[in-house]
Amino acid sequence: MRKIARHLMTALLIMVAAPFVKAQVHVGDILCEGNVVVSPSSFAVSGHTPIGVVFHVDGSRQHGWAVGLKDLGKYAWGPNSVDTRVRNYRGMQEAVSDFNGYAHTKTLIEAGYDIEYPAFDSLDFKNGWYLPAIGQMKRLYANLGKVDESLSTVGGTTFSSNGEWEYWSSTEYSLCNAWFMDSFGKLHYKDVTYNGSKDGRRYVRAVINF
Repeated sequence: MRKIARHLMTALLIMVAAPFVKAQVHVGDILCEGNVVVSPSSFAVSGHTPIGVVFHVDGSRQHGWAVGLKDLGKYAWGPNSVDTRVRNYRGMQEAVSDFNGYAHTKTLIEAGYDIEYPAFDSLDFKNGWYLPAIGQMKRLYANLGKVDESLSTVGGTTFSSNGEWEYWSSTEYSLCNAWFMDSFGKLHYKDVTYNGSKDGRRYVRAVINF
């Protein structure tokens, strides 16, 4: 009888937990503390604390990238005319092939205390958050409908509510310029106001690997 009771209890626990166990992750799912991923429809009763929304899933269907729930603020990318030792991406097609946001962020955060990189310093890098590369941002903006819907579900800041706000990427264009996207999904390395200058202030939204 005890064996049967144990089996019944195990089956019951599996049934209870099943709605919150993601065998496969999808764009728009909600990343929670403890690296738990839940669907938007299960979130309200899951009891988990959200930290991001999934915007890309790799071939394993269990891992990918998630974007933070809110903007971190508006910051300069960094100083002009400084060799960051990060690769420069000049052409648009070349730039959108850059998915190395974590590596770029690591390089600039570890650059030393004599040079400030405000957009990067605003990140919680020690806990895995970084500034996405422009290729990652393009993936994010391609899925903005699902991402914004889930951001609304968890009380985050949607991109569609931000008008024409511009977001820095970690992809560098030159000594003086870096790539960014606006909230309509347009890709730029310069504009009339700041001429793409790295000391121009734009919004920062962190992403994380899971």
